[in-house]
Amino acid sequence: MIVKPTLEIMVSTMNRSDLSFLEAMFPDMDLSSYSILIINQTKLNQDLVSTTEGIRVINSREFGLSKSRNLAIENAIGDILVVADDDIEYLPDFDKTILRAYKTYDQASLISFQFVDENDQLQKKYPKTEGYTISTKRRLSSVEMTFKREDIIDKGIRMNENFGLGSTFPSAEEQLFKLSMLKAKLKVAFVAQPIVRHFGKTTGYNQAEPGYMRALTAQKFLSYGYWTYIWLIKFVFFLYRHRHVSFFEQPRAFKIGFKAINDIKSIEHES
Repeated sequence: MIVKPTLEIMVSTMNRSDLSFLEAMFPDMDLSSYSILIINQTKLNQDLVSTTEGIRVINSREFGLSKSRNLAIENAIGDILVVADDDIEYLPDFDKTILRAYKTYDQASLISFQFVDENDQLQKKYPKTEGYTISTKRRLSSVEMTFKREDIIDKGIRMNENFGLGSTFPSAEEQLFKLSMLKAKLKVAFVAQPIVRHFGKTTGYNQAEPGYMRALTAQKFLSYGYWTYIWLIKFVFFLYRHRHVSFFEQPRAFKIGFKAINDIKSIEHES
């Protein structure tokens, strides 16, 4: 008998005292049909408690999005893990879309999908073709991501806790996670189907915003090493050419990038 893989949705949230927020995440869906693991980062005296079968909760006193994701990975029990934030809405049959994808691309350890805005328009540009990929250029969003738990555990892969909201570098953790998988010779695929709706702008993607620039530069340093200095020159010129920064703002952009490189070098040296 062929046993179908199980899905588990890993939800990162903060300061929750009840499960009512799940109703917006899973509209008109039977929550008992899903396996959900909630990481609730909180300092409140009242912890989040679940008495609903299939919904598990871990209350954590540590903060940082990547720490939340890692705690979820270490405590997950599903075969395929689905990364979730608490401000999204899953589309009908999202679980069937994910399971079909892993049947089609059965060698993939990570499969990313698409997500749409409140008007059901794609939130960003995606590749025109789907399938296995080794590219690390396309910006990956966490709510697009699914991956096989066993493969991640076996390779010891985790989110870099220096990256992500609430850390030194507030974004780019998804790219580093994907890069770690590719370095470990695991296969990655992209499927051109949306699984989730996200309201408003996603965090961490104003290209001229200092936090994003810092995170992206630090991420590039972990990928390219000292070639990142050349990349930084091209990146700042890109920002200027596309009017994200003015001519006179370019020195400031370089300064932000150089400091990010020095900061990530110091962190890597200490570790």
